[in-house]
Amino acid sequence: MASAQPAFIAMVTIISCTLIVGTVYVPAWAILHHYLPSRLDGRLFKQPFFQPSELNNYRFFPLSLLRSLNYIFLIGWPSLARRRRFRGLSEEIKVSRWATVLCRVQVGLIILGLALALAFFGWGGFMTLFVL
Repeated sequence: MASAQPAFIAMVTIISCTLIVGTVYVPAWAILHHYLPSRLDGRLFKQPFFQPSELNNYRFFPLSLLRSLNYIFLIGWPSLARRRRFRGLSEEIKVSRWATVLCRVQVGLIILGLALALAFFGWGGFMTLFVL
């Protein structure tokens, strides 16, 4: 690779970072998906936090992943979750320390993944339109 184009190197870097983030994100979500609902469903999976249609739909895979994602945001970024989905929730959510750390890592990976998606489609779209 004597003289690769900088645009090619940038796209390979973005794609490599996305694959690395994905290989950490998906297993972490799977672990939290099995751990959090069993601990939090009794207190949180009810009205007014979820709509009646969500209570019915979020019980089964694949939509149950959205329920666990809501729990991840509640533990990983509580100020946002309490402002949006869990308004009026005043009780402390008790989960293990490793789950709290993993939820915060998961929220960070979500933000990093969104930034990488913007970079991929922004840079890739620019390159497709104006360079190729």
